[in-house]
Amino acid sequence: MSSRFFYVQLKFTPKIRTYSVPRTKQHGAVVEVPKDLVQRKRSEITNENLSEKAIALDLARRAALGTFPTVEERVVGLYHEDATWYEEKPPVMNERPCDNEENGTRAWRIAVLPQQFPKTYWPD
Repeated sequence: MSSRFFYVQLKFTPKIRTYSVPRTKQHGAVVEVPKDLVQRKRSEITNENLSEKAIALDLARRAALGTFPTVEERVVGLYHEDATWYEEKPPVMNERPCDNEENGTRAWRIAVLPQQFPKTYWPD
């Protein structure tokens, strides 16, 4: 496990199906969150007892949303989110520069394959 960073992969699936953003359109990102930034944020939040991972996830979410192609798609709360935590740095982080950086938290956009749902879930 890294002593300096949290690594998390986020997959975002729209909650609402619209013509401009179909429900099957998913976004993904892998994010590197500095542990010292998490500690600073934790010391600033005095009235809440949040875990380090909860704070890291919030920071990761913001950086990941910044990788979305349009501003309309970057709204928090429009998506179901799945998070996967990694012990080691994902390879994409060494392969190319990040797509978004916010306060030292860096995010790389990744391809996410759409899930296969039974036909009954998607009425025509």
